Amino acid sequence: MRISDGKSGKVTGVVKAVYKRLKYLPDRMLHRRRHLEARDRLLGLGTVRSILVVCYGNVCRSPYLEAVLGRELPAVNVMSAGLVGPDRPVPAYSLTVAAKRGLDLSAFRSRPLSRANARAFDLVIVMDSAQRSHVARMFGVSSARIVVAGDLDPEQSATRAIADPWGKSLDAFAESFDRLDRCAATISTLIHYSRQRSRQALL
Repeated sequence: MRISDGKSGKVTGVVKAVYKRLKYLPDRMLHRRRHLEARDRLLGLGTVRSILVVCYGNVCRSPYLEAVLGRELPAVNVMSAGLVGPDRPVPAYSLTVAAKRGLDLSAFRSRPLSRANARAFDLVIVMDSAQRSHVARMFGVSSARIVVAGDLDPEQSATRAIADPWGKSLDAFAESFDRLDRCAATISTLIHYSRQRSRQALL
């Protein structure tokens, strides 16, 4: 019988860590440029009156960002939807983290994107580049109106995508929601700036 000395496990862990770091190296290197491009794209939309937030299941990330944006931008119609599964509540950890930040998600139920007229929204926020491609291809939304949420985060993170905390720890939800808070702050600032600029142009 062979007894492991634990060294192989340590080596495997190191290899995985190095692979992960190299895999997402482009995300870190391109973040600054993507951030500026996302800001320019949002400002180029002019007055934003409606926002659609999309994630995979519409139970973790997009409901939270919808709630934050709804609070920060009361004059904007904000809605969220997902790619799968209707009428599901948010997980308990979502309720806990959101409640600590003054948001009540207890009444929320997931909506599939097929129920929303995605093309009617001025701005569509997605959680990763694959979702951006899917929404543009399958729902006919112009790529100019779709922004990857992580690109709006002023802080550089390990990955461009905002990780789905579904089935993970409370800390994972808090980390994901921290990034979404920063994204929401950028969106809110840019929309307020764009509206102020529009008002001044009318004077």
